[in-house]
Amino acid sequence: MRRPAGVAGNGGQSLWSVRWFLPVCRGLDETNGGRFRSKVPLMTLNAHFVPFALLLTARLAAQSQADALLLADDFSAVTATAEDEATVINDYEALNKALGRDSIRLCQGYACTGWMEDKYPDGTLKHRGFYQDGQLLVYKNYHTNGSIEREFRTVDNFRAVMLTYHTNGAVRTEVKYFKGEPLEWTDHYGDGQVRYEQEKHKTEPWYLKMNLYQPDGTPISTLMVVDKKKNEVEQKEYWPNGVARLLGRARFDPNRQDCVRVGTWTNFDPQGKPVSEEHYVDGRVHDTEQL
Repeated sequence: MRRPAGVAGNGGQSLWSVRWFLPVCRGLDETNGGRFRSKVPLMTLNAHFVPFALLLTARLAAQSQADALLLADDFSAVTATAEDEATVINDYEALNKALGRDSIRLCQGYACTGWMEDKYPDGTLKHRGFYQDGQLLVYKNYHTNGSIEREFRTVDNFRAVMLTYHTNGAVRTEVKYFKGEPLEWTDHYGDGQVRYEQEKHKTEPWYLKMNLYQPDGTPISTLMVVDKKKNEVEQKEYWPNGVARLLGRARFDPNRQDCVRVGTWTNFDPQGKPVSEEHYVDGRVHDTEQL
Protein backbone atom coordinates (compact mmCIF):
# COMPACT_ATOMS: atom_id res chain seq x y z
CA MET A 1 0.00 0.00 0.00
CA ARG A 2 1.02 3.59 -0.32
CA ARG A 3 2.14 4.98 2.98
CA PRO A 4 -0.66 7.17 4.24
CA ALA A 5 0.03 10.70 5.26
CA GLY A 6 -1.71 12.41 8.13
CA VAL A 7 -3.34 15.71 8.70
CA ALA A 8 -1.42 18.93 8.52
CA GLY A 9 -1.57 21.40 11.31
CA ASN A 10 -1.65 25.16 10.99
CA GLY A 11 0.60 26.83 8.47
CA GLY A 12 -1.30 26.24 5.23
CA GLN A 13 -0.07 22.76 4.49
CA SER A 14 -2.14 20.51 2.28
CA LEU A 15 -4.03 17.68 3.97
CA TRP A 16 -1.80 15.21 2.20
CA SER A 17 1.59 16.89 2.67
CA VAL A 18 1.91 16.26 6.33
CA ARG A 19 3.21 15.24 9.68
CA TRP A 20 1.02 12.56 11.29
CA PHE A 21 1.90 8.99 10.62
CA LEU A 22 0.92 5.43 9.99
CA PRO A 23 3.98 3.17 9.87
CA VAL A 24 4.16 0.26 7.45
CA CYS A 25 6.00 -3.03 7.46
CA ARG A 26 8.23 -4.32 4.72
CA GLY A 27 6.95 -5.95 1.58
CA LEU A 28 8.56 -7.90 -1.22
CA ASP A 29 9.61 -5.83 -4.20
CA GLU A 30 9.66 -7.78 -7.45
CA THR A 31 11.74 -5.06 -9.12
CA ASN A 32 14.38 -5.41 -6.41
CA GLY A 33 15.11 -9.09 -6.82
CA GLY A 34 12.42 -10.09 -4.37
CA ARG A 35 14.28 -8.48 -1.48
CA PHE A 36 12.56 -6.58 1.28
CA ARG A 37 11.74 -2.98 0.57
CA SER A 38 13.34 -0.47 2.83
CA LYS A 39 11.18 0.87 5.64
CA VAL A 40 10.64 4.26 7.11
CA PRO A 41 13.93 5.02 8.95
CA LEU A 42 13.79 3.63 12.47
CA MET A 43 13.83 6.05 15.36
CA THR A 44 13.86 5.40 19.07
CA LEU A 45 10.32 4.83 20.34
CA ASN A 46 9.46 6.07 23.81
CA ALA A 47 5.98 4.58 23.75
CA HIS A 48 5.19 5.10 27.41
CA PHE A 49 4.28 8.75 27.47
CA VAL A 50 3.72 10.39 24.11
CA PRO A 51 1.45 10.00 21.09
CA PHE A 52 2.82 8.35 18.00
CA ALA A 53 3.88 10.80 15.28
CA LEU A 54 6.19 10.57 12.30
CA LEU A 55 7.10 13.40 9.97
CA LEU A 56 6.25 12.40 6.42
CA THR A 57 6.63 15.13 3.81
CA ALA A 58 6.14 13.35 0.50
CA ARG A 59 2.65 13.36 -0.98
CA LEU A 60 0.70 10.14 -1.32
CA ALA A 61 0.83 10.23 -5.07
CA ALA A 62 4.62 10.17 -4.96
CA GLN A 63 4.97 7.46 -2.37
CA SER A 64 5.88 3.88 -3.23
CA GLN A 65 3.78 0.88 -2.37
CA ALA A 66 4.37 -1.06 0.85
CA ASP A 67 2.42 -3.70 2.70
CA ALA A 68 0.10 -2.84 5.54
CA LEU A 69 0.33 -5.57 8.16
CA LEU A 70 2.49 -4.22 10.95
CA LEU A 71 4.98 -6.01 13.10
CA ALA A 72 5.34 -4.73 16.63
CA ASP A 73 9.12 -4.61 16.28
CA ASP A 74 8.81 -2.53 13.10
CA PHE A 75 7.13 0.39 14.86
CA SER A 76 8.85 3.73 14.12
CA ALA A 77 7.91 7.02 15.70
CA VAL A 78 9.10 10.38 16.88
CA THR A 79 8.35 11.21 20.48
CA ALA A 80 6.62 14.56 20.07
CA THR A 81 3.53 16.36 18.94
CA ALA A 82 3.85 19.81 17.47
CA GLU A 83 1.18 21.59 19.48
CA ASP A 84 2.58 21.14 22.98
CA GLU A 85 5.84 19.23 22.89
CA ALA A 86 7.43 21.37 25.61
CA THR A 87 4.65 20.49 28.06
CA VAL A 88 5.45 16.76 28.15
CA ILE A 89 6.69 15.74 31.62
CA ASN A 90 8.62 12.51 31.29
CA ASP A 91 11.01 12.97 34.21
CA TYR A 92 9.36 10.21 36.25
CA GLU A 93 9.07 7.44 33.67
CA ALA A 94 12.40 5.94 34.73
CA LEU A 95 10.85 5.26 38.16
CA ASN A 96 7.80 3.45 36.79
CA LYS A 97 8.03 -0.13 38.04
CA ALA A 98 5.04 -1.42 36.05
CA LEU A 99 6.76 -0.46 32.78
CA GLY A 100 9.90 -2.37 33.65
CA ARG A 101 11.99 0.65 34.66
CA ASP A 102 14.56 0.12 37.39
CA SER A 103 15.58 3.59 38.64
CA ILE A 104 15.01 4.26 42.33
CA ARG A 105 14.14 7.52 44.08
CA LEU A 106 16.05 8.11 47.30
CA CYS A 107 14.88 9.97 50.40
CA GLN A 108 17.73 10.82 52.78
CA GLY A 109 19.79 8.00 51.34
CA TYR A 110 17.05 5.36 51.47
CA ALA A 111 14.49 4.17 48.89
CA CYS A 112 11.40 6.37 49.16
CA THR A 113 8.18 4.79 50.39
CA GLY A 114 4.72 6.37 50.50
CA TRP A 115 3.28 9.50 48.91
CA MET A 116 5.77 12.06 47.54
CA GLU A 117 5.20 15.50 45.99
CA ASP A 118 7.33 17.77 43.78
CA LYS A 119 6.55 21.39 42.96
CA TYR A 120 7.50 24.01 40.38
CA PRO A 121 9.61 26.98 41.54
CA ASP A 122 6.44 29.04 42.09
CA GLY A 123 5.01 26.39 44.40
CA THR A 124 2.55 24.89 41.91
CA LEU A 125 2.22 21.10 42.21
CA LYS A 126 4.18 19.25 39.51
CA HIS A 127 4.04 15.61 40.66
CA ARG A 128 2.34 13.47 43.28
CA GLY A 129 2.97 9.74 43.41
CA PHE A 130 3.00 6.71 45.65
CA TYR A 131 6.39 5.00 45.90
CA GLN A 132 7.27 1.51 47.05
CA ASP A 133 10.96 0.68 47.49
CA GLY A 134 11.80 3.84 45.57
CA GLN A 135 9.65 3.06 42.52
CA LEU A 136 6.31 4.49 41.39
CA LEU A 137 3.08 2.54 41.52
CA VAL A 138 0.54 5.35 41.08
CA TYR A 139 1.13 9.00 40.17
CA LYS A 140 -0.09 12.20 38.56
CA ASN A 141 1.91 14.97 36.90
CA TYR A 142 0.66 18.52 36.36
CA HIS A 143 1.22 21.30 33.83
CA THR A 144 2.49 24.66 35.03
CA ASN A 145 -1.06 26.02 34.75
CA GLY A 146 -2.24 23.47 37.31
CA SER A 147 -4.06 21.18 34.87
CA ILE A 148 -3.19 17.48 34.91
CA GLU A 149 -0.50 16.34 32.45
CA ARG A 150 -0.76 12.58 33.00
CA GLU A 151 -2.00 9.97 35.41
CA PHE A 152 -0.81 6.40 35.77
CA ARG A 153 -2.15 3.50 37.80
CA THR A 154 -1.52 -0.21 38.02
CA VAL A 155 -4.59 -2.44 37.69
CA ASP A 156 -2.97 -5.70 38.78
CA ASN A 157 0.34 -7.52 38.43
CA PHE A 158 0.02 -7.52 34.63
CA ARG A 159 -2.11 -4.54 33.63
CA ALA A 160 -1.71 -0.78 33.91
CA VAL A 161 -3.30 2.35 32.40
CA MET A 162 -1.87 5.75 31.53
CA LEU A 163 -3.72 8.89 30.43
CA THR A 164 -1.93 12.01 29.20
CA TYR A 165 -3.58 15.38 28.61
CA HIS A 166 -3.27 18.46 26.44
CA THR A 167 -2.76 21.73 28.28
CA ASN A 168 -6.44 22.56 27.65
CA GLY A 169 -7.46 19.54 29.75
CA ALA A 170 -8.53 17.31 26.84
CA VAL A 171 -7.24 13.73 26.81
CA ARG A 172 -4.14 13.43 24.66
CA THR A 173 -3.44 9.69 24.84
CA GLU A 174 -4.90 6.66 26.56
CA VAL A 175 -2.63 3.64 26.82
CA LYS A 176 -3.43 0.22 28.26
CA TYR A 177 -0.39 -1.85 29.18
CA PHE A 178 0.01 -5.59 29.55
CA LYS A 179 3.18 -6.92 31.15
CA GLY A 180 4.84 -3.56 30.67
CA GLU A 181 4.08 -3.26 26.95
CA PRO A 182 1.47 -0.95 25.35
CA LEU A 183 -1.40 -3.19 24.20
CA GLU A 184 -4.02 -0.60 23.24
CA TRP A 185 -3.32 3.00 22.32
CA THR A 186 -5.64 5.89 21.45
CA ASP A 187 -4.31 9.31 20.49
CA HIS A 188 -6.50 12.44 20.39
CA TYR A 189 -6.41 15.85 18.76
CA GLY A 190 -6.61 18.87 21.06
CA ASP A 191 -10.40 19.03 20.73
CA GLY A 192 -10.83 15.40 21.82
CA GLN A 193 -11.35 13.91 18.35
CA VAL A 194 -9.60 10.55 17.92
CA ARG A 195 -6.50 10.93 15.77
CA TYR A 196 -5.04 7.44 15.95
CA GLU A 197 -5.97 4.11 17.52
CA GLN A 198 -4.24 0.76 17.64
CA GLU A 199 -4.55 -2.61 19.31
CA LYS A 200 -1.65 -5.02 19.51
CA HIS A 201 -1.88 -8.79 19.78
CA LYS A 202 -1.08 -9.94 23.33
CA THR A 203 1.39 -12.63 22.34
CA GLU A 204 2.13 -12.30 18.60
CA PRO A 205 4.23 -9.63 16.85
CA TRP A 206 1.45 -7.89 14.91
CA TYR A 207 -1.44 -5.49 15.33
CA LEU A 208 -5.16 -6.28 15.36
CA LYS A 209 -6.25 -2.73 14.63
CA MET A 210 -4.56 0.45 13.41
CA ASN A 211 -6.61 3.44 12.27
CA LEU A 212 -5.67 7.04 11.46
CA TYR A 213 -8.16 9.93 11.16
CA GLN A 214 -8.37 13.52 9.99
CA PRO A 215 -9.38 16.17 12.58
CA ASP A 216 -13.03 15.94 11.45
CA GLY A 217 -13.09 12.16 11.98
CA THR A 218 -12.75 11.21 8.31
CA PRO A 219 -10.52 8.12 8.03
CA ILE A 220 -7.11 8.38 6.40
CA SER A 221 -6.20 4.71 6.68
CA THR A 222 -7.69 1.73 8.50
CA LEU A 223 -6.41 -1.73 9.30
CA MET A 224 -8.28 -4.55 10.97
CA VAL A 225 -7.98 -8.33 11.32
CA VAL A 226 -10.49 -10.16 9.15
CA ASP A 227 -9.21 -13.74 9.43
CA LYS A 228 -7.47 -14.70 12.69
CA LYS A 229 -6.73 -18.27 11.57
CA LYS A 230 -4.88 -17.06 8.47
CA ASN A 231 -3.43 -13.97 10.22
CA GLU A 232 -4.96 -11.74 7.55
CA VAL A 233 -5.80 -8.06 7.82
CA GLU A 234 -7.82 -5.80 5.55
CA GLN A 235 -6.23 -2.46 4.74
CA LYS A 236 -8.08 0.57 3.42
CA GLU A 237 -6.72 3.94 2.39
CA TYR A 238 -8.93 6.92 1.70
CA TRP A 239 -8.97 10.03 -0.45
CA PRO A 240 -9.21 13.34 1.49
CA ASN A 241 -12.97 13.34 0.82
CA GLY A 242 -13.33 10.06 2.74
CA VAL A 243 -13.87 7.85 -0.33
CA ALA A 244 -11.86 4.60 -0.41
CA ARG A 245 -8.65 4.89 -2.42
CA LEU A 246 -7.11 1.44 -1.97
CA LEU A 247 -8.43 -1.85 -0.59
CA GLY A 248 -6.73 -5.18 -0.08
CA ARG A 249 -5.50 -7.87 2.31
CA ALA A 250 -2.12 -8.78 3.76
CA ARG A 251 -1.03 -11.90 5.61
CA PHE A 252 1.66 -12.44 8.23
CA ASP A 253 4.26 -14.99 7.09
CA PRO A 254 5.88 -16.66 10.14
CA ASN A 255 8.74 -18.01 8.01
CA ARG A 256 9.73 -14.54 6.87
CA GLN A 257 8.63 -12.91 10.12
CA ASP A 258 7.09 -10.31 7.86
CA CYS A 259 3.92 -9.68 5.91
CA VAL A 260 2.94 -10.10 2.29
CA ARG A 261 0.07 -8.90 0.19
CA VAL A 262 -2.40 -11.57 -0.85
CA GLY A 263 -5.26 -11.78 -3.32
CA THR A 264 -6.62 -8.76 -5.15
CA TRP A 265 -5.84 -5.14 -4.28
CA THR A 266 -8.21 -2.60 -5.82
CA ASN A 267 -7.48 1.06 -6.58
CA PHE A 268 -10.34 3.59 -6.72
CA ASP A 269 -10.67 7.10 -8.11
CA PRO A 270 -11.85 10.01 -5.88
CA GLN A 271 -15.47 9.24 -6.77
CA GLY A 272 -15.15 5.65 -5.55
CA LYS A 273 -15.05 4.00 -8.97
CA PRO A 274 -12.65 1.01 -9.25
CA VAL A 275 -9.89 1.86 -11.74
CA SER A 276 -7.43 -1.04 -11.47
CA GLU A 277 -6.69 -4.32 -9.71
CA GLU A 278 -3.39 -5.89 -8.75
CA HIS A 279 -3.32 -9.64 -8.16
CA TYR A 280 -0.68 -10.86 -5.71
CA VAL A 281 0.98 -14.25 -5.39
CA ASP A 282 3.51 -14.81 -2.59
CA GLY A 283 3.71 -11.08 -1.94
CA ARG A 284 4.46 -10.10 -5.55
CA VAL A 285 2.29 -8.65 -8.27
CA HIS A 286 1.30 -11.49 -10.57
CA ASP A 287 -0.71 -9.35 -12.97
CA THR A 288 -2.44 -5.96 -13.16
CA GLU A 289 -5.84 -5.30 -14.68
CA GLN A 290 -7.27 -1.92 -15.71
CA LEU A 291 -11.00 -1.72 -15.09
